Amino acid sequence: MENGYHLYDFKGALLREEHIERFNQFLWRPRPPTMLSKEEQKTIRKNLREYSRQFDEEDEFERDTATKEVIEARKRLLNEWLAWRERVEKELERERAELGWTPPVKDLEEDAVVEEIVEEVIAETEEEIQ
Repeated sequence: MENGYHLYDFKGALLREEHIERFNQFLWRPRPPTMLSKEEQKTIRKNLREYSRQFDEEDEFERDTATKEVIEARKRLLNEWLAWRERVEKELERERAELGWTPPVKDLEEDAVVEEIVEEVIAETEEEIQ
């Protein structure tokens, strides 16, 4: 097993290759220098909870706005569908009236549900027990 590290530039060209005995792990993440002074960093660390609360409020507002938009879109689609359905039903009634077609009168007994239980004997045997 080869222990060590390889260092590449952003284009993938090898810059450096080191082989080191008993080398286990190397972690490195380039960080740009901060543009804040030490006092500004201290102020930010001190007020971090307040900043966090403000950001949480903004996130909650964004979620609520998105939810409201979805609800409004669904209501709009439902209203459009109901308007379309009403328009089509009126057109259908008008066409039926022009053709002279009248819907059948529904009888109350027609909607009744009747259940009937039928028992059928498939096989019957007799045995004597002594």
